[in-house]
Amino acid sequence: MQNSKLQLKTKNFSGFTLIELIVAIGVFMVVMTITLAAFLNIADIQKKTEAFRKVNDNLNFAIEAMMREIREGRNYSCSSGDCSLGSGNLTFKNKNEDTVTYSLNETDKYIQRYVLNADGSEETYQITASGNSGVTIENLSFIARGIESDDTEQPIVTILISGFTGDKVKLKSELHLQATVSQRKLDS
Repeated sequence: MQNSKLQLKTKNFSGFTLIELIVAIGVFMVVMTITLAAFLNIADIQKKTEAFRKVNDNLNFAIEAMMREIREGRNYSCSSGDCSLGSGNLTFKNKNEDTVTYSLNETDKYIQRYVLNADGSEETYQITASGNSGVTIENLSFIARGIESDDTEQPIVTILISGFTGDKVKLKSELHLQATVSQRKLDS
């Protein structure tokens, strides 16, 4: 009889015990940590993709601009004398009879275009972005063949560019481009 009285006094409590709450919070924290890590990883991938696009666009613009002008130029020369071994700059006469020199600005790490106009005036242009907003050019090299006046080869210039963007090692994007262009007019 006493046993049945105890059972009558016992109330059914519904809810969670302290242990169940701790386990649930632990599982929730693990899931949130994994989710947060995935979101941060996606953000880093997006930044790296944007940096790669920036370096790719910048270097493609530079190489296309140089190729267009070199293609219609003549009288190619390098500061090192022998262009077949590669040189850090290339000088030639463009279609307007201006003397153009493409080179790497060693201080600020961008490609520059120096023009000595036919009328004697001088102009210098920066053709790749630099600093925080752009690309750091590590290497610019020109290899030219067939540029001697007494050879029988058509002038051919190979342009090699290496650059990167991004401050953090994890977000750094590198790009190495090479293009070969021949003189449009036949060598006479």
